[in-house]
Amino acid sequence: MTVRTPPDPSPAASRPWVIEVLRAQLVPVTRIGRQLAAVSFLDAFGSGMYYACFALYFTQVVGLSAAQVGTALSVGGLAGLLGAVPVGLLADRFRVGRIYIGLQLLRGVCYAALCLVGSFPWFVAVAAVIGLTDSAIPPVHQAVVGVAVPGKDRVDTMARIRAVRNMGFGLGALIAVLALGQGSRAGFLMLIAGNAVSYFVMAAVLAVMGIAAVAVAADAARRPTFRLVRDVRYLLAAAVYGVLAVHATLLSVAVPLWFARHTLVPPVFIGFLVALNTVLAVLLQARFARPCVTLSGARTAAILAGLSLAGFGVASQMAHAVTVEILAVCLAFLAVILLTFGELWHSASSWTVSYELAEPDRRTAYLSTFQLGVSLQAVLAPWAITEIVFGTPGGWLMFGAVTIAAGLVPRLALRRALFSDSA
Repeated sequence: MTVRTPPDPSPAASRPWVIEVLRAQLVPVTRIGRQLAAVSFLDAFGSGMYYACFALYFTQVVGLSAAQVGTALSVGGLAGLLGAVPVGLLADRFRVGRIYIGLQLLRGVCYAALCLVGSFPWFVAVAAVIGLTDSAIPPVHQAVVGVAVPGKDRVDTMARIRAVRNMGFGLGALIAVLALGQGSRAGFLMLIAGNAVSYFVMAAVLAVMGIAAVAVAADAARRPTFRLVRDVRYLLAAAVYGVLAVHATLLSVAVPLWFARHTLVPPVFIGFLVALNTVLAVLLQARFARPCVTLSGARTAAILAGLSLAGFGVASQMAHAVTVEILAVCLAFLAVILLTFGELWHSASSWTVSYELAEPDRRTAYLSTFQLGVSLQAVLAPWAITEIVFGTPGGWLMFGAVTIAAGLVPRLALRRALFSDSA
């Protein structure tokens, strides 16, 4: 009698379903994509630890006032706004991979220096350099991915890296919460120093990967060193996508302030709303990015982003109007879901538009210029939302009209010049 031995289960079948779901959404298909995702996770993990503790450290331990911390951060934002494009120009001329590694080393030095800062002037000085490096990194990173990863996998890889970063940031923040239970100076310094170490490790890993050899074009060194982007349509696209990038300010400013102070939503739910955004972003970013591999798909995604953000505004306005707590809570969760959808569509659309419409030999300079829209949003949106939207009857409805218009601009104003798949 022959006894048949059942086949060994496949490795995938033996893994928990949660692992399989995360793997399907987070792991890029190419080897270089997986390596870049790994170093991005390290980056985000360290950042999560730092941003969860730095404000408390500099106010409670160092002794700075909240106004001084805010001033230093504003100086950092201004430095990033002014310095990102020159860094992009340097990256096009001297190999974007080298600049990418150099920026990571500079970040490590700056965050390590924060452990020694004990006065306001020194904090401002270090914050300015950090603001410059943090603003310069995203376009340089996108340029590296664009060169290192095959074109058909570029948007998918960017989406998965972004999902990995969201997860890493959340885990880093969780570690910070656990480490800060005692509130000691040593605990704060451990987190800040850990963030600095993460950048040194990143630089070493990137060097071993051979990223230093990555360049946007073979003849980039023969092109003019400093020639700013003068393409009016590209600048218009940067402005439009900067408006749609308001989702970042909505999550950090509008969600906690509006729902906790202007609706019946109990403040305890704010943490759950932010957590919902993180979970959805991790699980859905790759799925939302799939239609955006072409410019026509990116154009449609921009419209959907504008509509979703407008939906957030409508739900927020309704949450303010209702007089039943459970309805206000449900509307708050609906608003955050729509906000997340807008975030995912905007991100995927912007990757394709900013990359495909840039001159190949000057791609990093173009991407850095595109980043200006996001940087301006970070400067202007907090004031506009808290002063105009919050302070005006029906302010969220006006906000929705603005985001819908921004989403339609790519189709109406830039249709021929920008959004042709043959471009």
